[in-house]
Amino acid sequence: MNTAIDLRQLRYFLAVSEELNFGRAAKRLHISQPPLSRQIHQLEEQLGVQLFLRTQRGVELTNAAQAFLPEVRLTLAQAEKAIAVARAAREVESGQFVIGYTTVFDHSVIPDVSAHFRLRFPDWRLITTGKHSITLVREIKNGVVDAAFIGLHTETQGLALEVIHQEPFVVALPASHPLASKRKLSFNELAEEPMFWFERRLNPGFYDYCQTFFRQIGFKPRVIPEPPDHHIMLGLIAEGAGFALVAKSLQNVRRQGVVFRALKDEFSRFSIGIAIAWSPANPSPILPAFLEMLREGR
Repeated sequence: MNTAIDLRQLRYFLAVSEELNFGRAAKRLHISQPPLSRQIHQLEEQLGVQLFLRTQRGVELTNAAQAFLPEVRLTLAQAEKAIAVARAAREVESGQFVIGYTTVFDHSVIPDVSAHFRLRFPDWRLITTGKHSITLVREIKNGVVDAAFIGLHTETQGLALEVIHQEPFVVALPASHPLASKRKLSFNELAEEPMFWFERRLNPGFYDYCQTFFRQIGFKPRVIPEPPDHHIMLGLIAEGAGFALVAKSLQNVRRQGVVFRALKDEFSRFSIGIAIAWSPANPSPILPAFLEMLREGR
């Protein structure tokens, strides 16, 4: 059986299925009825099934056609999207596209789109920048950054957002600390220990999320100022200055003198997410293609 079906045949099938009349379908397709009938007959031969039953009033769909119809609609919709993306990429000659990355996560959990981007848009300059999530949100709104991987729960009012990853917090503490011998820790065990923490102005949404959780479990941390760079903070932890709550993926950052311990299961709801954020008003001609490429790679 030859199954080399083209999109034209699927469009013809869709028209007849929706009109339930070959004459009206031919008029809708701007062709005469004989070639339409021939194409439907060829499609039936290729599939090895009968699709339509002719009646005095027009046609009826067979069971096979009823099962085939939703798949045809999906196929044609996807084809139209692919064509639109290809045409948009063809029409774009050159420019620059700026992607931001939050420093909260290790980059191993963030999709690496650089190679695919350069293959699809060889004449475009790809610029990457790593900053705090709240700074990236502000720069998206100001048109400085086209899209960014940000940490949740950052305030993103006015932006479009798609969550792409979620992971728990872990405790980073000195390897010499007595608690380092344990596999999992509770917040009660950490209550008297100095904890590196950030100021609310640096990320009000995330700060409020954490404080709400701390209040719910009765945790009142002894906070000390958090350095702006995680590598510096891990160095201070290695020296015994305190502990920190960090995204689990930061365990991939190996630092002598620092160990990472999981929180006990009752705290599993305390987690942090990462999302791709962009402005719906961004006029970049390749933003839609970039987002589609990101979805395909997940």
